[in-house]
Amino acid sequence: MKYSYFCGIDISKKHIDLCLVDNQGTAVFSNRCQNRQSELIELFDRLPVVDLSEILLCAENTGMYGYNLQQVVIRYSLDLWMEHPGQLKARSGLQRGKTDPVDAHRIACYARRYSDQAHLFEEIDSQLDQLRYLQSERVLLVADRAKYKGQLGDQKEHMPQATYQAKAGRLEAIVTAFDEQIAIIDCRITELINQDQGLNHQFKLLQSIPGIGPRVALAAIILTKGFTCFDSSRAFCCYCGIAPFVWHSGGQTHTRGRVSHRADKRMKTLLHMGALSAVQQQGELREYYLRKCEEGKPKMSVLNAVRSKLVHRMFAVIKKGEMYQRKIPQFA
Repeated sequence: MKYSYFCGIDISKKHIDLCLVDNQGTAVFSNRCQNRQSELIELFDRLPVVDLSEILLCAENTGMYGYNLQQVVIRYSLDLWMEHPGQLKARSGLQRGKTDPVDAHRIACYARRYSDQAHLFEEIDSQLDQLRYLQSERVLLVADRAKYKGQLGDQKEHMPQATYQAKAGRLEAIVTAFDEQIAIIDCRITELINQDQGLNHQFKLLQSIPGIGPRVALAAIILTKGFTCFDSSRAFCCYCGIAPFVWHSGGQTHTRGRVSHRADKRMKTLLHMGALSAVQQQGELREYYLRKCEEGKPKMSVLNAVRSKLVHRMFAVIKKGEMYQRKIPQFA
């Protein structure tokens, strides 16, 4: 679609800065409002444009701080492009100085130049949205629980026994409270998955793969929005940082492929744990791992290949809609 105006939006916790430019790149409107839905609606009403459908809104994806903007966009059926911060920074040229109004103008110019590559925001299914928030909360609670659990074991031999016993009692009470809240979240996650036939089916399909457990399956479903937002398993591997890339320059053409640090580190960690589990089970992945290690391949490189194989199998079972059929080696 051809747009007549391009609106750059810089989002922060408390404020939203907006800059509107026309097809020639001339700024025709600039303002700031509180990051609230009511004030955003008032700001959009003041835009010097008769038909808001002529505007391409573009904002940096800042996570939950973009919630109010997204709700207003859904309400008025506007076109919104939530761009990755890395893309904005890499394509905006050299930058000297930074203010929120200047950032809004830069985003507007970015939207004007790359409008043909825009990926418009789509409303997320309510079930997936709830699962995303629950998963985020669970990760936070598990990390905090580990912090207190660590003190129970690390400090036992390094303080008076009476002092440790008193402290341990308090820490155990805190850990128990975390356990209870995590259990409540797990129950709610299970309820939401069971309520949606499609999500429940995907959840079961993924767990039929050796090495893929409930945590990995849930994270994959949420990250891919029910396996709808990635074109291929290769794209997902790239996003998770397990796809190797070759770096050659001039006469230096003998370096092996390396993975990129620009990745979803949490999903990469979960896939790594899944790969470790898979190579400990009887099956073709364990055979592959042992064979490659015997050939002299670095273990981490082989494990990364196993992670990639797990991703390809995840996408395959979802595409086919069939449980994974394990191949157990036959011994004479």
